[in-house]
Amino acid sequence: MPDAPIADAVFADPSALGPAHVDAFRATGVTVLGPPALDAALHRALLEEALRQLDAESWQLTGSRDRGEIAQDNRRAHLGPVARGYLSSDAVGAWLHALTGERLAPSWSATCYTRYTGPSEHMGEHCDKADSCKYNLLTYLDAAWPDGVEPSPGMQLFIFRGDNSATGLAMRLTARSNRAAAIFGSRHAHLRPPLAAGERLVMLAGCFHVAG
Repeated sequence: MPDAPIADAVFADPSALGPAHVDAFRATGVTVLGPPALDAALHRALLEEALRQLDAESWQLTGSRDRGEIAQDNRRAHLGPVARGYLSSDAVGAWLHALTGERLAPSWSATCYTRYTGPSEHMGEHCDKADSCKYNLLTYLDAAWPDGVEPSPGMQLFIFRGDNSATGLAMRLTARSNRAAAIFGSRHAHLRPPLAAGERLVMLAGCFHVAG
């Protein structure tokens, strides 16, 4: 369990951050919080900052396996002070320490706001780099799809049992506004299929490395 208190100003229900999450993470490499995961005011502030940053300080990131890259197409943006404060908070640090058993620090150069818009934006299969992104904290800030239909596979993150898709699927994590997930992303391969027309997703992709 955390050795520091988890602040009410960060998580929506600090009392929910108990042994079940630790057990799930250590068994599968992933645990899911919410919705709601975060305090409503913090969620709103993060979303507002993300939209500003995506409008003002963003770039389209594409990659191709033919060039030896991760196949992807999505929009990235630099962090602002709200995101930095959240990811470096004592509350987040304590929760991640409880899950992983390791003291972690944010990897700012590997952390960003990300937006996927349908049709076709996606993220190909990959594991994260252990030196800069041993663990991930994904915080979904906005997720939407057309009324009257189910979300497409693109609104799900496919997380595998091992370091490639041949190891089998551990979880399909559906994006919901104010949902968060901690993932052992350097050990468990993951991917996001292309979004369908009319779908969108805004998230904060936090990377953490072992401190010290």
